[in-house]
Amino acid sequence: MGSSTFEQVKQFTYHVVEQLDVGMDKFRIGLAQYGTESQAEFFLNTYENKEDVLNHIQKYVAVMGGPLQTGSALKFLHKGFFTEDAGSRFSQGIPQFAVVITSAKSEDEVLESALKLKEMGVKVISIGVLNSDRQEMGVIATSPWVYQVDEGDSISQLHQDIINILEPPVQQHHEIMKMPEGTVYIVFLVDESSSIGLRNFKLIRDFLFTIINVLHISPNNVRVGLVLYSDEPRLEFSLDTFENKLEILHYLQKLPYRGGKTYTGAALDFLRKDVFTRKAGSRKKHGVQQIAVVITGGQSLDDFTKPATKLRRSGVDIYVVGTQNASESSQLNKIASHPPRKHVANLESFLQLSNIGRKIKKRICSDMVQSFAIPVQTRMMKEGKKHT
Repeated sequence: MGSSTFEQVKQFTYHVVEQLDVGMDKFRIGLAQYGTESQAEFFLNTYENKEDVLNHIQKYVAVMGGPLQTGSALKFLHKGFFTEDAGSRFSQGIPQFAVVITSAKSEDEVLESALKLKEMGVKVISIGVLNSDRQEMGVIATSPWVYQVDEGDSISQLHQDIINILEPPVQQHHEIMKMPEGTVYIVFLVDESSSIGLRNFKLIRDFLFTIINVLHISPNNVRVGLVLYSDEPRLEFSLDTFENKLEILHYLQKLPYRGGKTYTGAALDFLRKDVFTRKAGSRKKHGVQQIAVVITGGQSLDDFTKPATKLRRSGVDIYVVGTQNASESSQLNKIASHPPRKHVANLESFLQLSNIGRKIKKRICSDMVQSFAIPVQTRMMKEGKKHT
């Protein structure tokens, strides 16, 4: 990348940051350069305000040059930037983005490094200038965020598009409201079949721990139940088993994984017949709100449509969290309460569970249950080359 194009890229970066609400509890900004080697300009926790970030970009960022090793650079981001030591707040559910700007095809492989970065939940925006390779950019990016600047055009035309991607999910995350008072009963129905696997099950267990840790557990406020299922449903604890949070958290730490086949329909029937009942601690006849949160990762081997319909008609609001594997036949939408767009969180990977955790705190116990689904970009982004 020549000095003229580099200066355009630098000014583009400056203007994007200039429009963001930068702060340690708001947008955190990091910057790296790469050529043959990767170099950190500053990490996500280096600067606490926008002025210092802009000052560094303007005064201290100089062109490196050299052949591009984009694969190594993506690995550098993964290991060096998206960590707690470098200021990442991934574990807190803060959305993570990487804007990768490249000017030519990489001399090393990018596929493995790009996949690892995206699998951990980082959303990657790929921008190409000069001789950038469109196909390689598509491998790097989270679809559809691929932007290739045509010859004669300027990268500056893209800065509002990038702002429109970055701002909505971060703004919605920071709209966490105080947990309202009132009684609500929540049962988590968790898929522990072999389609989940031990690694993902541990992520789900951590997710449950995080959510329950922020709920106001007490007999007159929030009560929680847990059912695991595979070949058959298994009640871990009912709505009236525990009266305080610490007992539940202690139980979750020892939660075992068993594997097996996926029978979601039978599990939904079990919730209706054996869990959301007066005998098991439910008080729906007293007007107490009943919520089921279904977490699944595989295609059900039995009919789940009728059991889900019966559960909803019994007065239970159903929210569903699942991966693309589970949603290929619209399984998630058919289970969830209506409208599905407000009751379904469709993940690319269970690594992204941390990104929706706090949204449940914000919404699941409100007087009128809202959605905790991952924010959907409302402005449709055009895939393909950017034209003026």
